[in-house]
Amino acid sequence: MIFNRLFCNRGILIQNFRQHGWIGILYLITLLFSLPLYIATEYRDVPQQITSLFQANGEVQILFAITLPVAAGIFLFRYIQSGAPSDLFHSLPLRRKHLLTVNLLTGYAMILLPIWITTAITGWVWAVLDQPAFLFDGSTIWMWGLSMSIYSLFMFMLTVAVGMCIGQSVLQGLTVYALLLLPVVVWFIMSLHLQHYLLGYPYDELGRNAEMSIVLRMASISYSPITNGELIIYSIFAILFIPLTYILYARRQVESATQAVTFTLVKPIFRFGLMFTLVLIGGAYFTLIAPRGSAGWGIFGYILGGIVGYIVAEMIIRKTWLIWSNRLLPKLILYGIVAGLVLYIPIADWNGYAARVPELNKVKSIKLGGERYIYSNGVNQIMDDGHLYSNDPEYMGAVIALHQKIVDSDLPILNDPINPGMRNDEYVFINYKLDNGKVMKRKYYIPEAEFHQELMALKQSRDYKRVAFETYKLEEDALSFGIRSSTSSYRKVYISNPEQVREFKELLKQDILDQTYEEQRSPWQSFAYAEMNQDSTSKDPFQPREMWNFEIKPSYDRVLAWLKENKLYDQLLVQADEIVSAQFAKQEINSPGSLQWATPQPEYIDGSVSIKKQVATQNKEIISDLLKRQRSGYLTEKDTIYQIKLNVTRGENIYMMLKEEDLTEEMKAILVNQ
Repeated sequence: MIFNRLFCNRGILIQNFRQHGWIGILYLITLLFSLPLYIATEYRDVPQQITSLFQANGEVQILFAITLPVAAGIFLFRYIQSGAPSDLFHSLPLRRKHLLTVNLLTGYAMILLPIWITTAITGWVWAVLDQPAFLFDGSTIWMWGLSMSIYSLFMFMLTVAVGMCIGQSVLQGLTVYALLLLPVVVWFIMSLHLQHYLLGYPYDELGRNAEMSIVLRMASISYSPITNGELIIYSIFAILFIPLTYILYARRQVESATQAVTFTLVKPIFRFGLMFTLVLIGGAYFTLIAPRGSAGWGIFGYILGGIVGYIVAEMIIRKTWLIWSNRLLPKLILYGIVAGLVLYIPIADWNGYAARVPELNKVKSIKLGGERYIYSNGVNQIMDDGHLYSNDPEYMGAVIALHQKIVDSDLPILNDPINPGMRNDEYVFINYKLDNGKVMKRKYYIPEAEFHQELMALKQSRDYKRVAFETYKLEEDALSFGIRSSTSSYRKVYISNPEQVREFKELLKQDILDQTYEEQRSPWQSFAYAEMNQDSTSKDPFQPREMWNFEIKPSYDRVLAWLKENKLYDQLLVQADEIVSAQFAKQEINSPGSLQWATPQPEYIDGSVSIKKQVATQNKEIISDLLKRQRSGYLTEKDTIYQIKLNVTRGENIYMMLKEEDLTEEMKAILVNQ
């Protein structure tokens, strides 16, 4: 009786539902439209097998889960953010814990009942639908209901907890989303800082870490599966927010309504959080726009961001722009020192990060390269990389020798803040599995000329080529191979005979593993590309097979001889007799400080007849030489290249590119007057 009268006060419950019940109704309607109605009305010729209901319009569903529970938390506790309503509610003959409990129960009902009703209706639609567009089992439905319940409760409780520390409803909502985005923003910009000032830091792309924020989870919810760990983390936080809310509410002053920050202890945290965020943003921005090799711009950005951040935080807390006092400057300097230490300590030389190279006897195995992903059953998953690690002593010794020379060479870190790898030839991403169970990662962009011997020793090893060129896939069964000429996409052959498939696969593997270092770095375009088709492990009918691509380079003697022996080589080869003429257009690239891709550009030669002088020839010897040498694209600041168009008798024309140094004497003779 006491529980019902105090903790579930009927009058307040009725008033809450009368005043704010529209939130629950709106939540129900939006969920019904975004899931059961979508599933019932969607039509597909071939039903899609899905493992999560978030694969069916999941972005819209998660959007409602991160907005309407926040609205419920703001409106239900609006009374503590306004002066008169706060005085009124707190004058009622109810303790604060009673007020909080009844409002929390109201919020739970408004956000959970719509989810459970939607789950039940989705189950009914799934049972009665004759021609579904999506195929899934009953457990998928209940998993969706559980996930949505956890996400919604987390958002609601976070909003309520933040509301206890903030005295304005608008600022409360902004703070909720700021807190959700803050880990990603800090991680991303701090990673830019470490990448710029810490040699070897293995910077990860933002997309991989965006899942730390449920707000950014919208972008990946339809193809990246929800993990049990993710749900457990959100569940723990949602539960922890409940006692935290009771503690904060019990200590919150009634007079703090309309104040920006209600607790004195929270104010320095708010100041430093906002200030440090703007420190990172300012430093990152000025680092990105700085001239190459300039460190001063980044430091200026950090200082400017800190000053602006502190001033903005003070104005928000005091609710006025008149914030100057004798204590302002000393406090700004103190906060600045703390922010500077947070930025400096991770990149300091004395922490030993940049100079650390593991000893061979403490390394279990090594992998080169970052994470690999595979799209299967409608979701993007990280591949198991156990088979990519090698414990071969020779291979591990070559990697450690290269790593040691990189550390000893004192490479300049301030290379190119926008594209750090563009000005160097080689990308090295090392993953060490150590004896202590940890994984040590380092990432470098290095000039090939300075590390030629070490790179040659590494890249000529069998274990390197097995992973870099994915020859481990050639050890598996294959259904067929499709081979396409690199010169003309119309030239294709198909190998499906099981015996021929086995022969081709084995020869291709041997040729790849026998490559020299020079052949791996060859600037010439491959002769053809082979696509290996395998049986699919996916349940998705839209992805019936797994496909892997391999180059067939001019140096692959075994494969080329086999193609000739089986009368497939000529089917891929474009003959000089099929070319009517060749057109040359000279292109000068001169952009100091800005790298450009030199690639075949059809629009350059086709769109330049009236403005750029071109040379055409029907000389079959020149045309034959062109068909044998086609340069791959590369980055350059300054170079002279020739855009070339081969006009064929039928089919699509062929576009290619050569550097000036690639021209034969015959080509130079016809171009001498260009």
